[in-house]
Amino acid sequence: MKKSITLTRTYDVSVAKLWRALTSAEALSIWLMPTDFEPVLGHRFTFQTKPSPGFDGVVRCEVLELDPERKLSFSWSGGSLKDTIVTFNLTPYGNRTQLHFEHRGFEGIVNRLLIRNLLASGWKTKLLTKQLDQYLAHV
Repeated sequence: MKKSITLTRTYDVSVAKLWRALTSAEALSIWLMPTDFEPVLGHRFTFQTKPSPGFDGVVRCEVLELDPERKLSFSWSGGSLKDTIVTFNLTPYGNRTQLHFEHRGFEGIVNRLLIRNLLASGWKTKLLTKQLDQYLAHV
């Protein structure tokens, strides 16, 4: 049983442009969720989304790693999901950028079977594909 969500994808944008999409509160609020993110190591921030049973709609996070235009990692906790880690690694390929995404730390049967699958669907079929693509095409 997988304990993490991974996705590797290449975007037709520069590293700088993709990095801004991942580290600007304004950009994240457009393609991901409303947030008060700041690209500062140790910064605590939230993402806001629609509440559902057992989830108040707030994802609580903290910036854990920050290597400009290379790596961003932050904690991700919301509802029954505690202490998971989201990591974005960027690799330049000419004027394109490869993103390796990982969301790890799904402990417990409910988090592994239910929450992980719900988040995997969102990250892979909506957020890091459609929504991020649309954002990058218009900036």
